[in-house]
Amino acid sequence: MPTPKQVLGWDVSGLSAVGVHATQIADQIIKTTGIAHTTVHGLAWQGDARRAAENKADREQTQMRAIATAYDDLGGACAGAANAMQFPLSEIKMIFQHYVVAPVAVADDWTVTGVEDWDSEAGIQLQRLSGLADSLLTADALWGGKIATANAELAAMAPADALQKANSEIQQYRSKDGRSDPDRMRTSAAAFQQAFGRLPATAVDWTTAEALNPNSYDPKYKGVDPEVRVVKIEPRPGQGVVRTAQYIQERDVLDPSMDNPFSGRNKGDDRTSDADFDPEHARVTTYVDYENGIVVMRQNPSVVQEADGSSGHVETGKPTGEVIQAADGSVRVKYEAADPIGMGGPMQQFGWSVNGDLVFTPSSDGIHIDGTRTNYPWMEAYQTRPDGSDRTIAVDPPTGVGTGTSMGPAANLQGHHELGTGGRALDDDRWKGWNSQYDVKVDRSGTPFGTTGHAPTVTAPPRRTYEA
Repeated sequence: MPTPKQVLGWDVSGLSAVGVHATQIADQIIKTTGIAHTTVHGLAWQGDARRAAENKADREQTQMRAIATAYDDLGGACAGAANAMQFPLSEIKMIFQHYVVAPVAVADDWTVTGVEDWDSEAGIQLQRLSGLADSLLTADALWGGKIATANAELAAMAPADALQKANSEIQQYRSKDGRSDPDRMRTSAAAFQQAFGRLPATAVDWTTAEALNPNSYDPKYKGVDPEVRVVKIEPRPGQGVVRTAQYIQERDVLDPSMDNPFSGRNKGDDRTSDADFDPEHARVTTYVDYENGIVVMRQNPSVVQEADGSSGHVETGKPTGEVIQAADGSVRVKYEAADPIGMGGPMQQFGWSVNGDLVFTPSSDGIHIDGTRTNYPWMEAYQTRPDGSDRTIAVDPPTGVGTGTSMGPAANLQGHHELGTGGRALDDDRWKGWNSQYDVKVDRSGTPFGTTGHAPTVTAPPRRTYEA
């Protein structure tokens, strides 16, 4: 029987798409072979050549129809598995997220211990685990068998390249998601509770909880933790949370240092843009949570790549920045995060860092982002709404010499480019206050980021006052 930890790593969300794709393949096979069959039988020729061609066309049509049937069977099995497994799996994950919190524990045989009151909301939900697990595993066995049978049919009939493509897609339906690990979820929940005095309960809560998690889980980090900084802001319910990540798309990049100026390399994040990105799969992430009233900046460890591709020295820089909030709810975030291993350490004073000055502005159409940032690396920004749905705000590629190559950080960290309205968003009355002595506008100072244990609150904008 799969253990709870294994089940929490299951992802059946892709099964429906695989089913649709398999059905589309079946339809295309029927259409293509029908055209070929009709064409051969419609040729104006006589004799043995015609009979041989038509017999071959008949055999091929029969064979391809059998393959199409196998793809249809596969599509039906995938759709059935998605329908049967999605609900119990989502309910199990919900119960673990909300109710499996120390001293409550779930053993590998799904036995629940540590419940103080079985008649409480938590106790009632935890009692459902065993039945949900039985339903899920029964559906898995039933539909998994049908998927296996359909694959066996394809193995016997389908071309090798088509079969390989189908199997590759099927294998993704249970891809491991490390963020579902119970230990990681509990740590995220505890970090959120430390910040807000309660456990996470909504999609936005859990999104912010992941960013607040003080630990690293990717093996490449070798147990070295991120640096997490926070500032509290005035909540603006209804806007959800804006998640930005600045990430290195390449697997590894040149990272010159004083000791190794020509061949030093750091590991990148080895990914493309992803609305469901893991906050530790980026160099720097910034979360503006309007529901809970907090800005989180997280810098993940930098990793030296050895000649054999393994992780060498790992170290985390200490990000700095400040936050300003305007009366309309707009949030301005100035940030700087330097790689502590290569040239980023000694050259930070000369601008060798990931830095920027960005304005997050709420509107009826959602948040938009304006300002300036360094030409490197990639940046993505998404808005997670209170209902858990995501909206893409921007995917901004790096610019400059060597873009898309391992030369990117070495060549482009000193330059900047604009997002949205760029500098106009920064030179705005929202960021100015009044000097009461001279009765003039002055630039407002920001509130520096603090640690999770000592989170400062953004200062209110100064107001113009008059003497009686």
